Amino acid sequence: MNSEELLRQYKIGTRNFQNCNLTREVFRNTNLSKTNFSQAILTEADFTETNLEQAIFEGADLNLSNLTQAKLTQANLSFASLHSALLYKTALDKAKLRQANLTQAILKRAFLREANLSQAILIAADFQQANLIDADLTGANLTEANLEKAFLQGANLFEACIEGANLEQAVLTGAIMPDGKIYKEVKIWEH
Repeated sequence: MNSEELLRQYKIGTRNFQNCNLTREVFRNTNLSKTNFSQAILTEADFTETNLEQAIFEGADLNLSNLTQAKLTQANLSFASLHSALLYKTALDKAKLRQANLTQAILKRAFLREANLSQAILIAADFQQANLIDADLTGANLTEANLEKAFLQGANLFEACIEGANLEQAVLTGAIMPDGKIYKEVKIWEH
């Protein structure tokens, strides 16, 4: 199947594209909301600025895919592989990314508010200036991840691995840290 055939089927009401091989297919700036891509092979696919709200990518292969500025609000990406995927400014609010593999993925300025990233593999992922407010990162592997200037207010990092992670200028107010303690901002008063 190619992108033209899939978009034609989507227009006539088909939403189930489980197990499809769509390697390197281009879906730029289209509407594919509520589509089921479970177990699909989407390696190097281009979903730039595509509406994928409430889409299902459970167990899908999205390695090296381009999801720049895509809308993945409330999408299910649990167990999906997004190794080295580009998710710059991508909307992933309330998305399910449980046990997803985002090793070396680029999530700069992405919106992950209330996203479920529990037990996700986020090794060396780039979350610079990302919005992770109230996100669930329980047991996530953030080894060597870049969280510089990321917003983590109220995020749950209980039992997460943050070894070698860059948390420079990250906002952690009210976040549950790996040891279970709630992060409180330390105010430095100048005299």
